[in-house]
Amino acid sequence: MKYKCRIIKIKGNVNGCSEFTDEQREFREVARKFVRDEVIPVAMDLDRTGEFPWNVLKKAHATGLMNTEIPTEYGGLGLDTITNAILSEELGYGCAGICTAIITNGLAETPLIIAGCDELKKKYLCLSEPGAGSDVANIQTKSEKKGNEYIINGSKMWITNAGHANWFFVLTRSDPDPKVPITKAFTAFIIDGDATGVSRGKKCASDTRGITFEDVRVPASQVVGAPGDGFKIAMKTFDRTRPLVAAMATGLASRCLDEASKYALERKTFGSAIANHQAVAFMLADMAINLELSRLITYRSAWEVEQGHVGSYFSAIAKCFAADTANITASNAVQIFGGNGFNCEYPVEKLMRDAKIFQIYEGTSQIQRIVISKLLLKRVGEKLSENQRQCRDVALKFAKEEILPVAAQYDRTGVVSIHEPFICGSVSGDRPVASGFHFSCFFKRQKCIVFPWNIIKKAHATGLMNCQIPAKYGGAGLSTLETALVVEALAYACTGIQLAIMGPSLAMAPIYIAGTEVQKKKYLGMLAAEPFIASYCVTEPEAGSDVSAIKTKAEKKGDSYVINGSKAWITGGGHAKWFYVLARTDPDPKAPSRKAFTSFIVDGDASGITRGKKEMNMGQRCSDTRMITFEDVVVPKENIVGSPGEGFKISMSAFDLTRPGVAAGAVGLSWRALDEASKYALERKTFSVPIAQVQLFLRMEVLKFLELIFYSLLLFFSFFLTLFFEGQIFYNN
Repeated sequence: MKYKCRIIKIKGNVNGCSEFTDEQREFREVARKFVRDEVIPVAMDLDRTGEFPWNVLKKAHATGLMNTEIPTEYGGLGLDTITNAILSEELGYGCAGICTAIITNGLAETPLIIAGCDELKKKYLCLSEPGAGSDVANIQTKSEKKGNEYIINGSKMWITNAGHANWFFVLTRSDPDPKVPITKAFTAFIIDGDATGVSRGKKCASDTRGITFEDVRVPASQVVGAPGDGFKIAMKTFDRTRPLVAAMATGLASRCLDEASKYALERKTFGSAIANHQAVAFMLADMAINLELSRLITYRSAWEVEQGHVGSYFSAIAKCFAADTANITASNAVQIFGGNGFNCEYPVEKLMRDAKIFQIYEGTSQIQRIVISKLLLKRVGEKLSENQRQCRDVALKFAKEEILPVAAQYDRTGVVSIHEPFICGSVSGDRPVASGFHFSCFFKRQKCIVFPWNIIKKAHATGLMNCQIPAKYGGAGLSTLETALVVEALAYACTGIQLAIMGPSLAMAPIYIAGTEVQKKKYLGMLAAEPFIASYCVTEPEAGSDVSAIKTKAEKKGDSYVINGSKAWITGGGHAKWFYVLARTDPDPKAPSRKAFTSFIVDGDASGITRGKKEMNMGQRCSDTRMITFEDVVVPKENIVGSPGEGFKISMSAFDLTRPGVAAGAVGLSWRALDEASKYALERKTFSVPIAQVQLFLRMEVLKFLELIFYSLLLFFSFFLTLFFEGQIFYNN
């Protein structure tokens, strides 16, 4: 049964994360069923024989899965780019070769949709048979105007579906002057496949051939767009089709992960499934991370097309990242299969072979990086609402004026405590020291780093500190995204000072999640009213990531609990007004974690609290990290957060909510690193040119963007904005 529903609704948030409509989900199921029933069962046989998949194409056409981008007025479904990306991902999951055969028409049809006249569209888009157009983008082929015709001569290489194409979209050089700008030198044509002078070369791979045009006569009426506009049309076409290539690559990566996961659960070594071995489990985790990132940027790029945002930026990023992900994921899948991965009887070796083409066609990954490098520094930032932009701008102004000038000073060792007098004298006439000050004392004191209280107070006065606290408790009530923008801006200047300012977020999160109204008014109101610090006390010397291993105990005595134990690596511990503390309340070691722990709010001035020595860390030195010891600390039952026994669940939920903020800090630092490197690369010269113009450094700049920015920005900003509290107050339950 042919699928006929036209997808016209497009949803998306400010970051372009698309929410599929009911129609799109229905279409995905149609495509998924087709792939499972018609593609996967024949893919390996067709791969061995090299036979063109005519039967599959005919079924795809009958089902309504071919030429889906053709507008309804010309007999197509008129599907939007997001929905076409859904189709490409599902087909890519089944077989990249068959997928290419099915969707390649779009690369030839898109320029016609973009710039063709109505007569050309009616003639070439209304073909009812599953014939194939083909894109030819080599720009050495020439066209010469003679009367009302053009004479075309030249050869094209690597043309997909060339052996079966009913017509070709051909880009030619129409102006022989090499000085003419590229945007005016080329003209695009539609050429019938049976035109005199068209020669089709020998088949290679998925019907990929060379095509030769020898004195091929084409009427002027078959020029696509205006003469000279060919290059622009071709580039606009790539902007629309590269997201679909990215979707194909994403589908292949998804198949790799599924096959590898299934095999890792079945294959056993040393008496256990290899999925239980950390080396393999980590490979699967990395594959999943990159797959989700690939999917996010793919649909972001498709969403950008549907919003009418002109430019190659997101299309290039999506195509580049998804192609690289497909190759890395396929290679890892082969590795997980071990010797069987090298065997043609297993599916992953084909996936690895199929993956390579994604880094080559429609612009190599290297070309995509060149495109990205030219565009990334021109972008000011993400598209934000007025309120979001204002939050970012206020925070960035504060960061540049108040934090940047002193960040290095706070980080540098040798800063003398501001609480002690420092009178300059002189030794050997050139070295300032304190009068009567011995160097042994100096070296002892040089590790004393000043806590940035002055900046914290200014941040609080500006409304940036604890800005996510809801207005009813005295805070600014910023949304999730607005708070993340503040964190990013502060981290741009200094992540240590940013952590000192925004560190209380982790302690506040459990109160938002499970605190009583009385607790929220008292402890959140306290932080909203004054520049106070709160600390999250969960980790211990023997219980870092393994929170279930904590040994701090809370014993119930009457209407109170008595807490004993030590907590390690507590941010803001030396200055905290109150602590969020997780303690074991069930002494039975066999008790499940979800019932064995209770969380408490402990006032910082409670008797029995000892704050350890400030630790000297590798980085973020002014953020004040310490050991906190609780010795017979009495806490009233009213300070239990949630119910007794729910502490572990509450603590884990807090991590789920605040980790996007950590990611936002990483994004801010990454932008700073990119800005500093870019600025230096433009100033520093070697061989008489700025090193920014040396391709090695240009590639490094792009890698900084893709690896440092892209991972954090797209995964965490898009992920948590989509899944957590979109449009609501931060942590609002």
